[in-house]
Amino acid sequence: MILRKLVRLLRVILHVFWGVVQALYYLDRNKYPGVKDKPIIQRWYQQFLKLMNIHVRVHGELAEDNHLMVANHISWKDIVLLSSLYPTTFVAKSEISRWPVVGWMSVRTGTLFIKRGSISDVRRLNKQIAEILRAGERVTVFPEGGTGEGEEIAHFYPGMFQAVVDIEEQINIGVQPVVIIYKVDGRLSADIPYTGDTNMLKNLWAILGFKQITADVYFTPVIQATSCSRKELAQKTYQQMQKVLETHL
Repeated sequence: MILRKLVRLLRVILHVFWGVVQALYYLDRNKYPGVKDKPIIQRWYQQFLKLMNIHVRVHGELAEDNHLMVANHISWKDIVLLSSLYPTTFVAKSEISRWPVVGWMSVRTGTLFIKRGSISDVRRLNKQIAEILRAGERVTVFPEGGTGEGEEIAHFYPGMFQAVVDIEEQINIGVQPVVIIYKVDGRLSADIPYTGDTNMLKNLWAILGFKQITADVYFTPVIQATSCSRKELAQKTYQQMQKVLETHL
């Protein structure tokens, strides 16, 4: 077991190093990556999942239009998982930008950062989200404001839905809710979530021991923002995602 973990860890480290090289030479750090850059990012994440022995099963259909993607949040693996399935710009807490390697790569790949608890920063963020959506690209947010155990979805912060409410009439976009469920041998595992006092290296070391992790991704129907306030849109999204989660756990 230890030897297998060490071999897999070495492969992951080498893959991360290759990701740093690609980020240096191919990605423009001065703006979010354009369409030409997204296949590079997507292929890197797909290979990362293979190294982690994460088997992905997709349910439902990804909408063709550039809707705001809203997902439940369980682990740092969520970003790897969703990035392997569709090109997108993520929104993350500002602390991540200061993490070694991960923070630098997040900045380089165009992640948008938000200061938690700052109303003015939420306004700034919504302007950026609207700009990206108008440009025909997707944005993915985790409105729970943190990670959970995967058994239920926490209360949504409606501020992240304001951009859709503001521009829905201009470009006819909505929200596509996405539900993520990780299982090992058909059951939830306490080693999968990245919560509490667990650090990334400890979490990575634990999941390297699994022969296979199954990640089910449910793309649910788009919710239109017509005549909705941000609170109403957040509530509709939450209810749709919670129903899917309860059905498939």
